[in-house]
Amino acid sequence: MKNIYRFKVGDFAPSESTRSFTPEGYLKCVNVRLGKAPQVRQYYAYEFPNLEGFSADQTINVYTPAEELFKPAAIKSWDGADATDYHPPKNEINAANWKDYHIGYCENVRQEGEYLVGDLLIKDKDSIDLIQNNERLEMSLGYAATLVLEQGTAPDGTVYQAKFINFIGNHVALVKYGRCGGDCRIGDEKQTPKGKTMEVSVNGIRFDIGDNKPLADALKQQQEQLESLKAAKLKVGDKQFSIGDELNAVQAVVDQLHTDKTTLEQKVGDLEKNQMTPEKLEQAAAERTAVIADAKALVPTVKTEGCTCEQIKRDVIAAKAGDALVTALLGSVSVGDAKPDQIDTTFRALSAVKGTHPSNPVGDALNHQQQQQTNNQDPKENKGYDKSAAYKTI
Repeated sequence: MKNIYRFKVGDFAPSESTRSFTPEGYLKCVNVRLGKAPQVRQYYAYEFPNLEGFSADQTINVYTPAEELFKPAAIKSWDGADATDYHPPKNEINAANWKDYHIGYCENVRQEGEYLVGDLLIKDKDSIDLIQNNERLEMSLGYAATLVLEQGTAPDGTVYQAKFINFIGNHVALVKYGRCGGDCRIGDEKQTPKGKTMEVSVNGIRFDIGDNKPLADALKQQQEQLESLKAAKLKVGDKQFSIGDELNAVQAVVDQLHTDKTTLEQKVGDLEKNQMTPEKLEQAAAERTAVIADAKALVPTVKTEGCTCEQIKRDVIAAKAGDALVTALLGSVSVGDAKPDQIDTTFRALSAVKGTHPSNPVGDALNHQQQQQTNNQDPKENKGYDKSAAYKTI
């Protein structure tokens, strides 16, 4: 028997692209991988409201068939879709919330092999900075779809319990960590524009100026030759000729090589600046140990191996979804929709109050006074506790 449900889903997927800026300062990301099919992804049951037969923290393998994701109607539904920074509430962008969540749009959506690919134009300055600082690199599709509960096996051999059909695209979200990992990312490097590549020949050695070793060798060789050529004369028989024209040509090559050397040095400097140092590793290890300890104290059965700190926190909060503290901090935002800072705040709050009990200082003082009077008085003279004098001992 097949059970069919209809949901609005925020589906994380991975992306490679080419970045460039428009004259207005907008960020253009070309060839962004938005989604992948066929593929099986894991979801928590709480991500599908009113789903019967599963507990809230139970994981479900859901299959996305290629023939469904790449239907012409499905592809067309994402063409022109809004881009957002994380998913809006209820995984839907509409006239009521568009102004608050719209940061750009997606266009030229098409199928390329096993990927759903499109081009993004990001107009929001804050979102552009997040992308450039590697805080938002992965993509997450927002869509409505029909969830069919049926057992099956994907082409790669993965067993699934449900599958998506009838995709209707709503938006594409920028996220830090996508459900599918790193396949669908906004590209880290801007490719060399077409027509700007150059093949040069130095002493019969042909190479592309983007090749690091030949670049360094040729630059050193040309600099040495340049010093000799400045005063050189070409002698043919008893006549001498200026080689200034050849010198200008060599200088142009050297200038181009020097420019590319500077660019490469800048990239190396950026990589060295962002590399993980022993101090950073120790700090990260200590923070992870603390997160795991707090998580186990709150939910002893929570899975930590192979999970990021953020995922561990989300799993703990999902298990505590009914707690008043979680409701107070997240409100109507689901765990799946919550931003990282919301998840971190809620997890810290849960960790801070674990094992504590609220006290009643006034009640404790009254009980203490009554106990003293009972112990100090003769049983025959004990007239009971006088609350009117309680304030004198508090």
